[in-house]
Amino acid sequence: MVERASARMDLLLEAIVNLGRGLEVESLLHRIVTTAADLVDARYGALGVLGDDGQIARFLTVGLSEDQIRRIGPYPTGHGVLGELIRHPVPLRLQDLTTHPASIGVPAGHPPMHSFVGVPLRVHGAAFGNLYLTEKRGGRFFDAEDERTLEGLAAAASVAVENARLYDEARLRERWAHGNDEISRRVLAGASPEEVLDLVGAEAMLVAAADLAAIAVPEPGTGRLVVRSACGLGAQSMRGTTLPASGTFAAQTFVSGLPMVTADAVADDRAGLSLAFPDDLGPLVVMPLGEQEHTRGVLAVARRRGGAPFAPVVVEALSAFAAQAALALELGERRTDAEHLAVLRDRERIARDLHDLAIQHLYATGLSLQALGRKVEGDAGARLAAAVDEVDETISLIRTTVHRLQPGGGARQVGLRSRVITEVDRAARSLGFTPHLRFEGTVDTSIPADIADHVVAVLRESLSNVARHAGATRVDVVLTVSDDVAVTVVDDGTGLPGHLEHRGGLANLADRAGELDGSLDVVPARADGARGSDRAGDRGVGPGTRLTWRVPLPEA
Repeated sequence: MVERASARMDLLLEAIVNLGRGLEVESLLHRIVTTAADLVDARYGALGVLGDDGQIARFLTVGLSEDQIRRIGPYPTGHGVLGELIRHPVPLRLQDLTTHPASIGVPAGHPPMHSFVGVPLRVHGAAFGNLYLTEKRGGRFFDAEDERTLEGLAAAASVAVENARLYDEARLRERWAHGNDEISRRVLAGASPEEVLDLVGAEAMLVAAADLAAIAVPEPGTGRLVVRSACGLGAQSMRGTTLPASGTFAAQTFVSGLPMVTADAVADDRAGLSLAFPDDLGPLVVMPLGEQEHTRGVLAVARRRGGAPFAPVVVEALSAFAAQAALALELGERRTDAEHLAVLRDRERIARDLHDLAIQHLYATGLSLQALGRKVEGDAGARLAAAVDEVDETISLIRTTVHRLQPGGGARQVGLRSRVITEVDRAARSLGFTPHLRFEGTVDTSIPADIADHVVAVLRESLSNVARHAGATRVDVVLTVSDDVAVTVVDDGTGLPGHLEHRGGLANLADRAGELDGSLDVVPARADGARGSDRAGDRGVGPGTRLTWRVPLPEA
């Protein structure tokens, strides 16, 4: 017996020495449970690591094959005999655990287990977990000597675990500081928000030793979140994905402005996952970007199911990374505002110069030509009159340009004038040139919102027809407001077919006019060129087309 006790003591001392050799928490925990099983000659061993809620958050096993683990199913969380050590953290030794009052049986596929011994693990005086050993080899029972040996191992393991945790935390804080410095440098260097968000996600995944990191920001006008940056599991398919507006971890964090931390995202009934991943996710942290009432998005970091829950220091680091991501978005918006302000100031200067210089010179030139035209007759007089009309048209175009350039027009950006200008600019891409645009009358104040929507739709369809069918080199657009609203679009293209039918786009325009008791006229531009001040059809390379959509204004 003395020799056996001495041999066991030698094994225990060797085990304690081996525990002190490694500083990686994960590998240390596996060594603890393996060493415990070897010391007491147990067939099966397990180490249950407790979570913040006092239940088993991780369960490391020895002696079970992968097939057995798969058949058993989810690991225990702290019920039955295993929970006795959680409720009463003192050593427990049983000849047959199935006869204990707290026993709740074993799952299907579980190997038979009878003899049992368990001892608690405490780190810094607080419960850390429990060692569970079952089925002593040879059909024997665990004795008091086995229990004392495990208590000695548990005491040494507690010190080793604390040292390993401190070492891991020190390394984590070192990586955290490095990542923080790198992100700060990028932000101060003026990197784009997209570049900074990608860096934040990568650093967060590295520091947290995670398998996935993603950043989602609100999609304008919908209230939903869209994944703007992702790395790790399924990153390529995640980017640009829109997330549901409710019911998910990301949505709840975004709405509440409060972080959500879970050890098992699949089993957590507070919220659900909105995307499919190559592997099931377990531990998950979702952090808001920004303050509670000014959330700019969320940072989500996750590990595969079965991974260790995120430690408090990791959650703290992720909170700091989320704050940096929010700062990057804020600075990006401010930088965009500053650039926009610079553009507005430049436009204001150009508009002022056009109004004060160019228009005045043209106006004086037009008066001189008009005065001279009264004294000249015949063909020369007609040509002078035409030149005066050209000057008037040029002044009108410059005035329209001035209005588009004026920063003060920003307050009217939702007005019909701005919407028409936007449609004309958009049509320039498909036409290959910018149509000439002129306004006549009080466009923004006289046209009701419902008619304004029709006007924009009519203009869009008309310019689209010109781009697709006319082959024009010039298009003139006139929006006239008096007792009615008239949209006139004149092109110098190939002209109308021999037999015109209102089909497709033209039928839509006619229907819109009919809804408002108005009319649609489509005629050759040259045949109608004598009417009005616009003579685009007379200058074209083809017969051209004049489209006039006209509806009355309400009397009010």
